[in-house]
Amino acid sequence: MKGLYRFLMLITLFISAGITSVYAQDDGKRRITGTVTDENGQPLPGAYVYIKGTEVGTTTNLDGMYVIDINQTDELTFSFISYLEQTIKPRSSSNTLNVSLKPDTNALEEAVAVAYGAQKRQAIVSSLSTITTDDLKVTSTNITSSIQGQLPGLIAVQRNAEPGRDDAEFWIRGVSSFKGGTSPLVLVDGVERSITDLDADEIESFSLLKDAAATAMYGAEGANGVILVTTKRGHIGKQQISLRVEQNLSVPYRIPDFVDSWDYMRLANEALVNDGMEPLYSGDVIDLHESGADPDLYPNAQWTDLIARTIHGQRYTLSFRGGTENAKYFVTGGYQQKDGVFKKNPESKYNSNFSYDRFNLRSNIDLKVSKTTQLSIDLAGQYTARRTANRSPDDVFVFMLHTPPHLFPMVYSDGTVSTYPGGETDGNNRNPYYMLYQQGYRREFQTNIQSRVNLRQDLHFITEGLSARGAVSFDLENTLSKLRNYGPSKYHATGRDPETGALIYNQIVAGSPDVKQVEITGNTYDRQIYVEAALEYNNTFAGKHAVGAMLLYNQKERQKNNEALVYRTQGLVGRITYGYDNRYFIEANFGYTGSETFAKKNRFGFFPAVGASYMISNESWYPEGLKRVLSSAKVRASFGRTGNDDTGTSRFLYRATFSESGHTFNQGISSGGATNGLGAGIYDLQFENLTLGWEIEDKTNVGLDLSFFNRAIQIQADYFYNIRSAILLQRNTIPQYAGFHQNPWQNYGRVRNQGLDASIDMMKSFGDWKVSARGTFTFARNKVLEIDELTPSEEYQRVTGTRINEQELYIAERLYTIDDFIVTKNDNGTDAYTLRPGLPQPALGGIIGPGDIKYVDMNHDGIIDTNDKVRGVGHPYQTPEINFGFGFNVEWKGIYASVFFSGVANTSILLASGNSTFWPFNWGVEKGNYRTAFLDRWTTENPSQDVVYPRLHVGYGNSINDEPSTWWLRDGSFLRLKNAEIGYVLPEKALRTLKISGLRIYLLGENLCVFDHIKFWDPEQGNRNKGVSYPMQHSFTLGVQLDF
Repeated sequence: MKGLYRFLMLITLFISAGITSVYAQDDGKRRITGTVTDENGQPLPGAYVYIKGTEVGTTTNLDGMYVIDINQTDELTFSFISYLEQTIKPRSSSNTLNVSLKPDTNALEEAVAVAYGAQKRQAIVSSLSTITTDDLKVTSTNITSSIQGQLPGLIAVQRNAEPGRDDAEFWIRGVSSFKGGTSPLVLVDGVERSITDLDADEIESFSLLKDAAATAMYGAEGANGVILVTTKRGHIGKQQISLRVEQNLSVPYRIPDFVDSWDYMRLANEALVNDGMEPLYSGDVIDLHESGADPDLYPNAQWTDLIARTIHGQRYTLSFRGGTENAKYFVTGGYQQKDGVFKKNPESKYNSNFSYDRFNLRSNIDLKVSKTTQLSIDLAGQYTARRTANRSPDDVFVFMLHTPPHLFPMVYSDGTVSTYPGGETDGNNRNPYYMLYQQGYRREFQTNIQSRVNLRQDLHFITEGLSARGAVSFDLENTLSKLRNYGPSKYHATGRDPETGALIYNQIVAGSPDVKQVEITGNTYDRQIYVEAALEYNNTFAGKHAVGAMLLYNQKERQKNNEALVYRTQGLVGRITYGYDNRYFIEANFGYTGSETFAKKNRFGFFPAVGASYMISNESWYPEGLKRVLSSAKVRASFGRTGNDDTGTSRFLYRATFSESGHTFNQGISSGGATNGLGAGIYDLQFENLTLGWEIEDKTNVGLDLSFFNRAIQIQADYFYNIRSAILLQRNTIPQYAGFHQNPWQNYGRVRNQGLDASIDMMKSFGDWKVSARGTFTFARNKVLEIDELTPSEEYQRVTGTRINEQELYIAERLYTIDDFIVTKNDNGTDAYTLRPGLPQPALGGIIGPGDIKYVDMNHDGIIDTNDKVRGVGHPYQTPEINFGFGFNVEWKGIYASVFFSGVANTSILLASGNSTFWPFNWGVEKGNYRTAFLDRWTTENPSQDVVYPRLHVGYGNSINDEPSTWWLRDGSFLRLKNAEIGYVLPEKALRTLKISGLRIYLLGENLCVFDHIKFWDPEQGNRNKGVSYPMQHSFTLGVQLDF
């Protein structure tokens, strides 16, 4: 590993130092000075000025000024992005040369990443969205969470905040399958890779491909949309060195708040009495806990006190960027570190505190081998190291919820390890303190090496516009896991010695005081090879007819952990484009892809698409007066077919499978005349089905692109209508007499998904002021059209016609009141309740009384049972139907401020249901914890209908309150202040003496506040671990960026 980093670092140093020498200049006879401006006389900082035919050059400063030494015969070339290049020979009579560059109208239509290439934005007929990392505020260890709300069509939620495990979940235009995978295909520089461990400073842009015209070329992998990540590359110009230093402080919020031990026991007594039992805890014992006189014997273990209130992190990146006509390069290295959310324990024998470290290296080199040949070599490496306690953070949080505060202290005052007196299993109470600091630790090391070589050959000598290219990439990821166990003996104190006052212990678990040696618990790898080769043609005839074509072959092979059967895909891709007079554009493309997951005769599929667009504003009749307001207007439409080979089932499902029958049969007569005995028979478990294949999605899209006031305002809007068919499912309506032992699999399901997405961007300058704003909106609603369901007991329970992941719930009408019951007495004197005649009788088990949830009798049969559950209440619980974001940026004389909000709507969260420790005392009074929010509960003293929690009970199944119902359903919508930043860019004049070209100081806040309806935990986490999981954090980053 160390050798790898030395090797990559040598590459970095070689490029940054060696190519810098390109700019060494020969002594000239003349020194030329001047200014480079645009057509309006405004200076162009960073314009490249070089001697034609050489690699000697310089760049203009912030005032557009340059200085260069030349020979008498030299000519100077002036270039700047999106402007026409000029070559001028300075007059011998003057050493001053001022140049005004004119805009390149073609370059202004920047190239945008599309499937297997790039196209001018004006010529694009498909639906796609793009954002650069300059528009993102990124300090988190994972960049995926920073994209939320930034791209129309992208729905993203972050369920986990643990560093290295904090990937956001992505969906493009919602979900269209109730069985298969719904995640989009993610490509980094054209290769399927994870973006989890990319550093933000490596990335140039994100492109979101949404409709069939954009994704059909990916064939059976394109149905869920595609995310293209493009990393930065070199450019012609003076070497730019950029250094970024960031220090981060994070503050966890919405940490679960549990009651103290004395309140817990009082509440437990209340629940027992409600169930007709005697109180368990005496008033004297409760008072001893509350007094705090002896916390060893009468503890109050607040497990969430183990969570730190501030977390430190840091980030450093150093990059080199530049090049000449013959060699361009981008090289960067980065390091990120973040502490864990738990407090450090200086008394531990070893360091088990959570930490996350990541190193990134990247080198992207573009070489002009000849006038017609270009070679690109990309190398990247990521190395991450994670340290956790022996048990995962999730385990620790789970047992914070499982373990009451009154059973035992975190640790006894003399350092003795405490535990539950009833013994330990995963089903019993465990000590979170012990799990964190006294059970050992784990280390995980992950190395990811990525490479890609791309060769492009211009074939204009055959015909103008023809070229060929080929690429090969090799990626290798290795994960090594190590464990060091520690298991001291654990005890429970039963009292104190009357003479010495020392604690009297019972040993519950025998252990050892020694920390065990490190052992390797896992060593996995993931290897991927990808190759592609293509012929491309692009030419323009008669100045109006733009013709393009591409034919590409690709193949991918992936192997995990020496699996005998590797994953292979193969494909042929084609595209034809035509544009007339920059007004009319049409594109037809296809993907012909195959996967070894299916039977040989059914492994390849054809996925075509066609799209067209009309640039209305380029018509000759388009009024000039209107053009000053509506600068450009384009309409788009596309239709096509894509596929999804992630069917949500096991590989090779088409094969027949067999199983032992459970019956025995005589195996025949041996050669000696004796029977061979009885043996188990076999039967066909699953019949062979060679027709099984991928899901199919037919996509229709209509879009509109508008810009106003010379691109000061830009609007993009799309409507989409998609039908997903051939969803793989097990047939439910096949009768048993058909002879199947298992319901057969078939491509049978259908889902409709439709909606719209839109974005608006605004930018305006007022003297020294610059103001910009951005907003995005996505709405996607699906409907199950066919799922082959059996006829339900009630029509309102039918899945067909509902949305994916809609919940089936009881409708909570209200809480029962005393007037609903006839009250009698139990033998022990507690009240007994019998529902009055005429009221629906619950058949759900458990005790019923005032303060319990009263459900609606949907079918009016006088009984509350499973037939009264209703499907389609609220909104889907996993994927929000609406995702949006908006923000603005203001600049004035180097001072700037920006804010960005993101949010979701039309999603619901069911707090809990069934056998869950979310409910107090669900597993008895000696397991579980009690949230302070549940203090607002129904009691005889507080018989309100407007309480958080109904009447308390003990034990799962002893109450009807833990049924999945609308009482526990919450609106999952939220609005989050995603980030806010203030900063200052120092003027160049103040930096010249330091030979620094740029200095930016900034303070960035992330995830600053959230407005929602949940309150128990962050709504973005859903109901993960019932809200007791790695907490979300407010983040504050102080950063400095230096450019040389």
